[in-house]
Amino acid sequence: MAYTQTFGQDLDSYKWKNRLLLFVAQDIDGDALSTNLTTFTKEQKKLTDRDLVLFVMNPKKVNNQDGSKSNLDAEMVYKQLKLTPDFEGVLLIGKDGGIKLTQAFPLTPEAVFDKIDGMPMRLSEIRSRED
Repeated sequence: MAYTQTFGQDLDSYKWKNRLLLFVAQDIDGDALSTNLTTFTKEQKKLTDRDLVLFVMNPKKVNNQDGSKSNLDAEMVYKQLKLTPDFEGVLLIGKDGGIKLTQAFPLTPEAVFDKIDGMPMRLSEIRSRED
């Protein structure tokens, strides 16, 4: 009988459905991360419009944007993205699963939205909504 693990997901469960914005820091309760995250959560309509899901993580855990525990496994995510344990910053992951942007804190929502809005897949999404 095959055993299926229903917890400890990696990023593949979001592939082709969502773009991901990962806020990565050793201290996920620190001021720099918290302040930067707040600027994004104030833009919920724009996040939703771009199928963008936010996570806060360090090498040991991954939280959803509201601070609740995510189903993602931090160790799997670090391995999948080839992150070093001391990495700190923001990663934008495209719907194809590729890293589209890596930047230190702070990162503005406008910079992320501009990056996404220039992606071919996003342009296609905009066109299909206009039809």
